Amino acid sequence: MKRLLLLTLLLLYYCAPKEKVEVTPLSTEIEEKIAAADALYRRGCYVPLRKAFLVYGEVYGQPGFKKRVADKLAMTSLLIAVREKELGIDNRSYMDVALELIKENASLAGLLSYAEIAGLFWVQGKGVMRDIDEKVTWKEMQERLKTQEKLKKMETELRKRAQDDEFFAYMYAVMKCHFSSPFEKREDLAWLEAAFPDSLLIKYKMAICPEENEALLRPILDEESEFFEVAYNLGNLSLGRGNLLEAESHLLRAHQGITESPQITILLASIYLALEELERSLDFYEKTLAIAPEYRDALLGKAICLSYAGRHDEAIPVLEKIIALGHWLIGESYYWLAWNQHELKKNDEAAENIEQAKSRLPTSSEVFTLSGIIALERGDLVKAEKDLKEALEYNPANSEALFNLGSLYAGKEDWQNSGAYFGKAAFAFETDERALRAKIAEAEKSALSPERKEKFLRKKRVQLERTAISRATAFYNAAAGYLNAGQKPKALEMATKAADHPSFKEKAEELISRVKTLR
Repeated sequence: MKRLLLLTLLLLYYCAPKEKVEVTPLSTEIEEKIAAADALYRRGCYVPLRKAFLVYGEVYGQPGFKKRVADKLAMTSLLIAVREKELGIDNRSYMDVALELIKENASLAGLLSYAEIAGLFWVQGKGVMRDIDEKVTWKEMQERLKTQEKLKKMETELRKRAQDDEFFAYMYAVMKCHFSSPFEKREDLAWLEAAFPDSLLIKYKMAICPEENEALLRPILDEESEFFEVAYNLGNLSLGRGNLLEAESHLLRAHQGITESPQITILLASIYLALEELERSLDFYEKTLAIAPEYRDALLGKAICLSYAGRHDEAIPVLEKIIALGHWLIGESYYWLAWNQHELKKNDEAAENIEQAKSRLPTSSEVFTLSGIIALERGDLVKAEKDLKEALEYNPANSEALFNLGSLYAGKEDWQNSGAYFGKAAFAFETDERALRAKIAEAEKSALSPERKEKFLRKKRVQLERTAISRATAFYNAAAGYLNAGQKPKALEMATKAADHPSFKEKAEELISRVKTLR
């Protein structure tokens, strides 16, 4: 009987379905992966950090290795979350991974304060990438303030930990650089670099805090070619000096490695707009909007590109989108909406929208000039006169406003004022011509490629000739106005200046002869 029972138990043991045992990779193979990820992490820049994140994440998923890399994965996640904010990338995914890891692993509780630092750090960028989050309640804002106060009280502890590891040192620097009160003396963080003299991570933070420092940035890029964020910072500095081509070179290098940053793409778009390379500018505005669809500055830049390219029907919906989104760049959008409608001869619609622009941009000479021109074309001379004169209050040398006032007074046969305003317009056009010649001279000496230089110069020369014709026209009209007002010396002076332009030479000389015969 006992033998039968034993046999039954043995049969049950050997025949029962067994729980599958997972195959464990060789620990040496895993250790090699961890070592490779550690080497990537130590490089301190965005691209290698993301590669390290992937490797740590793969190892974390292996049985028996979670504890081995949980802290590495969490710290890498937080560093990437901060770096993305430094680059103007609005992305919560790495932050969410870090918080989940801290929640899953009791041993990572000490990282919670650093997650709070990363969470408090705002996305760094220019312009309006998105609206203020409607879901952020007053209570949540108070929670942010409480967290900041808590971190302030922990400062001594956080400073002590910063001496032990470059991760803690970096996060401490983030806190001190971005959360310190402007009324308190800023801590000198040079001791962090002294504590970690070989850390590119710390060197980078010291190079951008409290502001970007070219002398500190360049050696980092020389040492680590994939530190593309340094190229972004150098591009910023070049733009600040007004060196567009140098900025373009740096930013293209940055974009080569970091395609996720809307800050890099919008800066390139603005450079190409300044260089009047509309198609390239439009391309980078589109790249920016693919990352941040509600980035107001990119939407407006796109609309301006389309406007200058004569694609008015395409520009209008973009401007209407900005207005529908609300809050930001509304005045500018109404101005460009009216500008495009005016180009399309839709003056009734343009008149409504320019009023909206005036209420939001009450000291813009350009806005009041367009309003005056629209009113003049609609036959409302009283409004046109008022708006054009107000435009001159904000910019007395506004050639367009001066010329249109000359036309307005000519229509009213107020020849004295017509001559005066046309004369002022002519001198203003002369100033515009000098500015264009200076730009041409600058471009001729620039490092632009021959093809790009020729395209730019061709556009500027066309603009220069148009301005010269406008100047001659204004001088001729001034002469006519003064002659009709009986001011022969002024008429002769203006006509002589008009005759300098070949297009007006014959006509102006006829007017000069007429003035002389009337003496």
